[in-house]
Formats: sequence, structure tokens, C-alpha cells
Amino acid sequence: MKFNEGMLKADALKGKNILVTGGGTGLGRSMSTYFLHLGATLIITSRKLDVLQQAATEMEQETGGKVVALACDVRDAEAVERMYAEAVAAVGDIDVVLNNAAGNFISPTERLSTNAFNTVLDIVLKGTSQVTLTVGKDWIQKKRRALF
Repeated sequence: MKFNEGMLKADALKGKNILVTGGGTGLGRSMSTYFLHLGATLIITSRKLDVLQQAATEMEQETGGKVVALACDVRDAEAVERMYAEAVAAVGDIDVVLNNAAGNFISPTERLSTNAFNTVLDIVLKGTSQVTLTVGKDWIQKKRRALF
């Protein structure tokens, strides 16, 4: 991917640690790469560690930035807490969270199962809530102020 200057100035995110769920593929990877170009350190998560590690290596080679790949199923609150503790141990305090993890099934409504629908809700709604709650509790405990 070729870097095109966007809305933010060069080094706008220098010194910031950003956690991106679903950061190894698609939009999450694109946004993560942009953040790296702006100087951020990244933590990318998803369920597939091999995909994350490959994406992290490629993004580091492209940008010269630092990417930490951590496997996490955002549907599992305990896994989210473990991932967050590992992220903080790896890079220090997290400054920004981008909840991007998603589950999608391309299916006509009449063939969409209840289990598939519930999986989408568990990832998109509950996963986003669990990540936000975990990070928010840490920020409140540390009396973190707004970044911008």
C-alpha cells in the first residue's frame, strides 16, 4: 500500500500507543498502517495469530513502525483482559482504542441461522463493549485525561 497523506500531519500520533481489534486484515489493517505512518505504536488483535503476525511483519517493513500482534477473541471477557494486560506490558499505557473486530456472514436472510446471527452480535456488540469496558476501567483507575 502506498502511503498518501491524509487529514493528520506527519508524526501526529508519535508516542501514542493504539490498540486495534481486527487490525490484521481489511479496514483494520488499513487504518493501522495509516496510524503507523503517523508515528503510532500499534497493538493489533484478532483470533488468528498467524494472520496477525504476518500483517505485523509486513506493516513494520512498510512503515518502520512497531506492531505487537496479540491473539484475542473479543467475545471472551477474560481473554480481553489478558490481551489488554499483555498489550500494556508490551508497549506501556494504551492511548487510543479502535474497536474494529467484526463477524459477518454473507447470506440471504432465509438461510441465516440463529447461531450465525448471535455470533455477529457477540463479536460486534459484546466484543466492543468488553474491550471498551476493560480499557475504560484502566483509564478511570489511572485518572487518564482525554488525549486531544
